[in-house]
Amino acid sequence: MNEDGGGVRGLSSLIILQEIMRRVANEKGSPQVQPHEHFDMIAGTGTGGISACMLGRLRMPVDKAIAEYAKLVKEVFKDKKLSGPTMYKGTKLQEALNTMIRAATGDGGERMIGDQKGTECRTVVFAMARHNLNASLPVMFRSYNVTTNPGPDCTIREALYATMSHPDLFKPIDIIDSSISQSFVGGELGCSNPLPHVLSEVKRIYADRQVACIISIGAGHARTIQVPTPSRWYRTQDVIVMKDMARDSERVAEEIMGRFEGTDAVYFRFNVDQGMQNMKDGSWEKVGEAMQHAKAYLQKRETNHKLEEVARASTERRGTVTTAQAAGQILCSPGAAKQLVVFKRCPPPTVFYTGRVDENMRLIACITGGKNELRVCVVYGLGGVGKTQLILNVIERTWDEWDYIIYVDASSAEAIENALTAFGTANKSGDGYTDVIRWLETSDKRWLVAFDNADTASTNIRQYIPARGRGSSVLITTRLPDLARLARGPDCVCRLSSMNQPDGMALLVKLVSSGNQPVMDDDKTSTDQLDFGGLTLAIVHAGAYIAHSPGMTIAKYRSLFLSQRQRMLEEYNKLPATAKLDERGDTVYTTWRMCYDQLQPESRELLWLIAYLHHDGIFEDMFKRAAHHIHSQYYPLPLTDLESQAQRHVMQSLSTFLDPDGNWDTVRFTQIMADLTAYSLIDFDRLNLSYRVHVLVHDWAKTVVPHTPKLAIEFTATMLSLSIDWANDAESLAFKRQLGLHVTSVLTHNPDPGANYIYRFQEVYNLTGHWRQRAPLVRQLYNAFQQELGDDHQETWFAMNELALNYSGSGQLNEALNLQTQLLNTRKRVLGEEHPHTLLSMNNLATSYSRLGRYNEAEQLHVQALKARKRVLEEDHPDTLVSMSSLAQTYSHLGRYNKAEQLEVQALNTRKRVLGEEHPDTLQSMNNLASIYSDLGRYDEAEQLHVQALNARKRVLGEEHPYTLLAMNSLAQTYSYLGRYNEAEQLHVQALNARKRVMGEEHPDTLVSMNNLALTYSDLGRHNEAQQLHVQELHACKRLLGEEHPDTLKSMNNLALTYSHLGQYTKAEQLHVQELNTCKQVLGEEHPDTLLSMNNLASTYSHLGRWVEAQELYHKASSIAERTLGNQHPHTQTFRQGYEAMRARQSTELK
Repeated sequence: MNEDGGGVRGLSSLIILQEIMRRVANEKGSPQVQPHEHFDMIAGTGTGGISACMLGRLRMPVDKAIAEYAKLVKEVFKDKKLSGPTMYKGTKLQEALNTMIRAATGDGGERMIGDQKGTECRTVVFAMARHNLNASLPVMFRSYNVTTNPGPDCTIREALYATMSHPDLFKPIDIIDSSISQSFVGGELGCSNPLPHVLSEVKRIYADRQVACIISIGAGHARTIQVPTPSRWYRTQDVIVMKDMARDSERVAEEIMGRFEGTDAVYFRFNVDQGMQNMKDGSWEKVGEAMQHAKAYLQKRETNHKLEEVARASTERRGTVTTAQAAGQILCSPGAAKQLVVFKRCPPPTVFYTGRVDENMRLIACITGGKNELRVCVVYGLGGVGKTQLILNVIERTWDEWDYIIYVDASSAEAIENALTAFGTANKSGDGYTDVIRWLETSDKRWLVAFDNADTASTNIRQYIPARGRGSSVLITTRLPDLARLARGPDCVCRLSSMNQPDGMALLVKLVSSGNQPVMDDDKTSTDQLDFGGLTLAIVHAGAYIAHSPGMTIAKYRSLFLSQRQRMLEEYNKLPATAKLDERGDTVYTTWRMCYDQLQPESRELLWLIAYLHHDGIFEDMFKRAAHHIHSQYYPLPLTDLESQAQRHVMQSLSTFLDPDGNWDTVRFTQIMADLTAYSLIDFDRLNLSYRVHVLVHDWAKTVVPHTPKLAIEFTATMLSLSIDWANDAESLAFKRQLGLHVTSVLTHNPDPGANYIYRFQEVYNLTGHWRQRAPLVRQLYNAFQQELGDDHQETWFAMNELALNYSGSGQLNEALNLQTQLLNTRKRVLGEEHPHTLLSMNNLATSYSRLGRYNEAEQLHVQALKARKRVLEEDHPDTLVSMSSLAQTYSHLGRYNKAEQLEVQALNTRKRVLGEEHPDTLQSMNNLASIYSDLGRYDEAEQLHVQALNARKRVLGEEHPYTLLAMNSLAQTYSYLGRYNEAEQLHVQALNARKRVMGEEHPDTLVSMNNLALTYSDLGRHNEAQQLHVQELHACKRLLGEEHPDTLKSMNNLALTYSHLGQYTKAEQLHVQELNTCKQVLGEEHPDTLLSMNNLASTYSHLGRWVEAQELYHKASSIAERTLGNQHPHTQTFRQGYEAMRARQSTELK
C-alpha cells in the first residue's frame, strides 16, 4: 500500500484506509484486522510517510493513527512563523514526532530499522537529498535491512522529519550516517507519489513472488496548476509552478494506471476528488473539513464498488502479475504485456453468493477426492441457473488444494486455446496450448482447470482435457447435457436446477440491501411471491436493478414483473457499469436467444407449440395422439377460418414426426426434442417420462414465435384438442387426466376458444374432477349448441347432460335434478323409452334422487334402468354395470345391506374382468363395497378394501381428485369404527382441508367430512370442538340440502349426541325427538339411521331418569335390529349394551 503526501489533506488517506480495513475484516470474518497484519509493505512520502510509519513500523490501528495524525498536524501547523524562509518551526515538528514515537514504543529515539523476522510488514518513507533534487532518485528510509543501496541508518523521528521537511514549510534536516552528515528535504518535492519506486523495491525484495493487489491512496486532487499573481506572500512564479507540478501526484497515478491497463483487479487508486483543491499544506484548522470530504467520497457508488473489489482482492491474495511486471517490465516487453492482458486469473465468486450447500459439497468431494487419478466434474443446466458462480465458489473453498488454477473461457475453441497458451507463456510451460496440455499431463503438481461456459456443441472440448493428472481435476460448466459423459469419478455429474425458494429469496434480499434499500414487511411478503423459477441470474439482475433504483421496492417490482417479465429483467442492461454485478451484463434472455439461434427449424416449430402449453408435464403422447387424430377428429360445429388455418399448420408441423406410411416416428420426435434439451431450453424428467420448461424460458419462448399471439395460441389449442378423444380405456383416461394444466394454460391465454375446442377441453376437467373450472365451459357449450343446432339435437342433449352432471358434482343438486328430468322426458319423447341415451338419462336422474335423499324414488328408477340395460346392452356392458353399482348404493342408503353387498360384488368382479383392476369404475365399485362392509359391521374387510381403493385412486386419479377424497373419508370412518381414533382424525383433517380447497366450504361432500371429523372429536372426548363443528355443519346442511335430507338428519342426531356427552340432556332430548320423527317419516321406522336415533334418544331418556320411555325405545330398536340387521351386527350389540347400561344405572339409583 502506498500513501501520497499532502499536508493536512493527508488525513483523507487514513479515512479511506479505515473503510478498506473494515471491509477486509468483514471478508475475513474477523472483528478487526490491522494494516501491519494485512499488508506486506506500506510506504509513503510527506504526511503519507507519517501515516505509513504509524501503521507499519509503529503498528498502530487505523483509528489510533487518525487520532495521532490530527493531534500532530494541529501541534505542528497551528503557529506560523512571522518571518524567515519557512512557514513553520522545525522544533515543533521534532517535539510532536518525539512525543508520538515515545508513546508508541517507549523510546523517542527508536531506530527506523527494527528487528525483522522476515514476515513482518515492511515500511518505507521517502525524502529527497537536498543537494540532488532528482525526482527519479529519492532516498528510502526503510524499516528493514537491505544489502545494496541502503538508506540512512537513523531514528524514526529523523526519518519522519526528513520526509516532512518541505522547503516551503520546514528547514532541512541533517542526518549523520557513517560519520557523514547528509541534508534532506521533504519527499513531496519531486516524489509526492512514490509508487513507481515502491514497486521497484517490491521487485528487489520479493523477486520470486507475484503481486495480488496494489493500493495507492492520494491526499486529494491538487489544485489546477496555475501561476498566481505575484505578491509579497509568494516567491517567484517559476518556483510556484515547479512546486505545484512536483506535487501533481495524479500525473504519476495516471502513468501507473496505464501500466496496469488490461489487468483484472490488481491496481486500485483512491483519491478524494472534490473539496480538497484549495486546501494548503498547513491548513490544520481544516482537518474536520478534510474528513467530511473523504466520507462524502466513500459514499459514491463508484467508490463503493472499488472498495468491495479491493477488499476481496487484498484478502484473496491471488497472484496475478509478477513483481517484475509490476515494477515496469510490463511496459518494456510487448510480449509480456500481451501475456498479462490475455491470461485471465480465476475470478472470485460474487460477494452475494448464497445457498447451494449440497451442490458445493458434492463438487468439492469430486474434485478433491482423486488422490492418484484425474477427476473431471461436469456441471450442466439452463443458462442463468448459476453454474459459473457455483464452480467459482468451489474453487474459492479449495484454493489451497492446488498448485495451479487455470480458468478457461470455453465459449469457443479459439478462446480455450488462447487461455491455455497464455498460461503456458506466464508459467513457462510451453508456447502453445498443446504444450500446456502435455505439461499438465506430466506435471507432479496438483492443478485445477476450469472450463467455463462450454456451450458450443461444435467445439470438441474433449481434446483440451488432459488425459491424466495425479490428484488433479477438471471442472466444466455447460448447457449441453451430452458433455456429462466426459465426467470421471464418482458422483462427478451435477445437473444444476433452480435455487430453492428460501435461498433464492435470501439472495434477493441480500442484493437489495446492498444498495442501502430498506426491506419492508410488504417487501418480504412480495419476495416470497416473486416467481423467478429459482433462476439465479434473474434474481441477481432483479436485485441489482432494485438496489440501484431509489424509487423501486421489491413489492413494486413484483407488481410490474407479473405483467412485464421480460422488460423488467432486461432493465438490468440499462444500469451503469458500476451498478452491474458482472462484466458481460448478459440477461437470461440474451443467453437463451443464443441457444435458440442454433436450433434446427423443426425444433423451433415444436418450441412454438410448447410455448402456450403448461411448462411442465409435456408428453410425447400429446403430439402422437394429435397426429393420429388429425384426419379423423370430429367437431360438432363447422370449423371457422381461424380453426381451419390452425388445422393446416398443425398438420404440417406434426407431419415431421410421421414416417412415409403415416405412422408415428418416435425416433424422429426424440431427435427434435434432443435438440431442445441439448441447449437446456427443455429438460427431460426421467422419473415421470415427460418434458418440462423453466417458467421464465417458457415465458420467453412466446416472444420468439413468428406469429401473432392469437394465431400462436390457436395452433396450440388445435394440437391439444386433437389429442383428446372419447376412448374409455384406462390408458386413454389416464392420458386425458394429465392434460388439465395444459387446458388451463390455453384457456388462460384465450378464455373463449370456441365450442369445437371446449367440446373436448371440458372432458379433461370432467376426468380430473375440476367441477368449478368445468362449469363455465359446459354452460358455454350448451348455449352454443342450443343456438347453432337447436334444442332437439343430440349434441345439445349431450351438453345438457354434461351440465347436469357438473351441477351434481358441484353440489348443486336441485339444478341437476331439474335438467335431468327435462332431458329424460325429451329423450323418451324423441328416442324412445329404451334407447341407450334415454337409459343413461334415467340412471343419472335416479342418482340425483339418491343424492337428494329420495331413496325410494331412486330405487324405482335404478331398477327400471338396470333391467332395460340388461335387455338392450347385455349384462357385461359398462353402462349396465354402472346401473348395477348405482342400485347397490341405493340399497345401502336404504339400509338393505345384504342386497347391496350381493349386487356390488357382482359389479366389482365384472368390472375387474371387463374394464381392468384400476379402471376408475372398478375403483368406484371397490370403494362402495368397502363402505357396505362397514355398514355390515365387517370393519376389517372394509379397511383392507378401503386401503386398496385409496392407494389406487391416488395413483390413478391423483391425490386431490374428489373420488380420491371420498375414499380417504371412507377409510377414516372405518378407522373410527375400529377404535383407531387418532388415525381417523389425521385422515379426516386431511380430507376436510382438501375438500374445502378443491370443492368449496359448503359442498355437500365437504359437509360430510366436517360431520365425520366432529364425530371423531367426540370419540376422542373433545366434545366442545365436536359441538362447534356440528353446529356449523348442521346450519349449512339445513340451508343447502333442506331440513329433511338424510345428511341433515345425521348432523342433527350427532349434535344431539354431543349435547348428551356435554351433560345438556334437555337440549339433546329436544333435538333427538325432532330428528327421530323426521327419520321415521323420510326413511322409515326400520332404517338403520332411524334405529340409531331411537337408541340415542333412549340413552338421553336414561340420563334424565325416564326409565320407562328409555326401556321402551331400547326394546323397540333392538327387536327391529335383530330382525333386519342380525344378532351380530354392531348396531344390534350397541342397542343391547345401551339397554344393559340403563338397567345398571337404574339399579344403582334405586339403591
